[in-house]
Amino acid sequence: MANDTRTTDTRRLKDSRLFWAVLSVITALVLWVYYTANYAEEQERVFYGVEVVYTGADAMRDSLSLIVSEADTTTVNVTLRGSRRDLQRLSSENLRAVVNLSTVTRAGYRTMSYSLIYPTNVNSAGITVVRQSPSTVGMQVSKLSTKVVDLSGSFTGSTAEGYVVDASEMTFDPASVTVTGPEEELEQIAAARVTVARDEVRSSFNAAANYVFLNADGEELELSDVQADIDTVSVTVPVSAIKEIGVDVTLLYGGGAMEGNVKKDVQPQTITVAGDAATLDGLNSVSVATIDLSDYETFPTTEFSIILPNGVECLSGETTATVSIAFTGLSTSYFNVSNLSCINVPEGFDATIMEQTSVINVRAPAGVLSQVSSNNIRVVADLTDVTATPGTTTTVRVPAAVYVDGFDAAGAVGDYTLFVRLEQLGGETEPPPLPQDESEAAAFEATDAMIEQEPTSEPVVPDGTKGEP
Repeated sequence: MANDTRTTDTRRLKDSRLFWAVLSVITALVLWVYYTANYAEEQERVFYGVEVVYTGADAMRDSLSLIVSEADTTTVNVTLRGSRRDLQRLSSENLRAVVNLSTVTRAGYRTMSYSLIYPTNVNSAGITVVRQSPSTVGMQVSKLSTKVVDLSGSFTGSTAEGYVVDASEMTFDPASVTVTGPEEELEQIAAARVTVARDEVRSSFNAAANYVFLNADGEELELSDVQADIDTVSVTVPVSAIKEIGVDVTLLYGGGAMEGNVKKDVQPQTITVAGDAATLDGLNSVSVATIDLSDYETFPTTEFSIILPNGVECLSGETTATVSIAFTGLSTSYFNVSNLSCINVPEGFDATIMEQTSVINVRAPAGVLSQVSSNNIRVVADLTDVTATPGTTTTVRVPAAVYVDGFDAAGAVGDYTLFVRLEQLGGETEPPPLPQDESEAAAFEATDAMIEQEPTSEPVVPDGTKGEP
C-alpha cells in the first residue's frame, strides 16, 4: 500500500508543469556556467621561452648559399588572449615563433618579425597576440663557404717498454675533411685533430676515431653552423721499437796503413733509434762513411751525416758524426820510379807512356821503409776504359796503380795517373786533337817536352827522400 502511494506521488510530480519549469531553469544555468567558464570569458596568459624557428632556410642555403649563422635570441616570450579552454591547450613547448627567410637575398645583419604557429587542436582565430618580447629577431646572415682541413693526430695512451709512438707519422683515411659553413666560422679553423688512446701497445694498429676542430692556439672550437662531409676517420698509428746502435766508419786499409797502426775516433759512439721491430732486429750499427786510407797521408777531422735506413728515426737527435783518424808507427818517403807500364791496351794500337819517371809517396813502418828502393816499385796504367779511334793518335791521362813488390807492409799514398799516347799500328794516322782547356794544354806541352829532351841528370827526387817532392 505504501509503495503504491510513492508511485502515485512520483507520477504526479512528473506530470506537474512546475517541475519541468524548475528543471529547465537549472539546466540552463549549468550550461551558462559551463559556456562562460570555457568559451565566453577571455583570459590573458604569458608563455615564456617559445622556440624561434625558420622557414625557407633550406631554400636560402641551396639557391643563395646563405645561412643564419647567429641570432640575437633563440626563444621569445608572448602574451596571448583567448578563451580559457584554448589557452589551456597551449604551452611554450607546442608554440613556435616562425621567421620567414624567403625575403632574404644577401648576407648581413637583419632584423625580422615572426609569427606564431599554434597546435592543430586550437582555434587560432580565437587567439589574440597581446604582447611579444622581443617583437623582432635580429640575426646575422652569412655567406656559405667550403674549406678543406688537413687531419693531424695525437696519441694519449701508453706503449710497452721498448716501444714508442710518433704521432707525427700517424696516417688518416681520408687525409682531410671538407667543411661547409659561414666564412667567419671557417676562418677560425686551423686544424682537425684526431686523438687516439690505447694502453701498452707494442705494434702498429688501425682505429676509427672522431676529430675536433682547433683554432690557431690549439683550442677546441664549438661551431654549431659548420658541417663536415664525414664524422669519423680511419687512423693508422705506427708503433716503433727503440734500440741503441753504434756509430762507426768503414776503413779500407791500404797505402801501408794496416789495422794495427790506425786509431779512429767516432763521436757520438752510439745513438738511440726507433723503427720497425723487424728492421731494428738486424741493425746494430750504422756506418757514416767509407774511407780509403791510401788516399790520405794525414786525415783531417771530418763531420759526416748520419744516414739511417728508411723508416728508422734517430730519437736521441744526432744528425752528424765527427770522425778522427790517426796513423801511428808509420813513415813516408818519396821515390822517383821509372818502372812505368800499361795493361789492357786497345787491340790494334800501340801505347807509349809519355813520362820518363813518376814520383811516388810510399808509406810503411820505418824499419820496412828503409829497405824499399825505386826498383821495388811499379806504376801500372790500366787502359780498360779507354776508347781509341781508328786512324787517329790519341793522348789520354789514365789512372795508375802503384805496387811495392816484396813489402806487404808498404804502400803508395795518394792517387796517380800517367799520360799515354795511343797510335794505331801500321798506316798513317791523324795528329792528336788539340787540348780542350789550359790545364790539358799545359800537360800536353810538358809531356811533349819530356819526349823531345833526353834526361841529362839524375831524377829530381832521389830514392827515399822524405817530405814534399
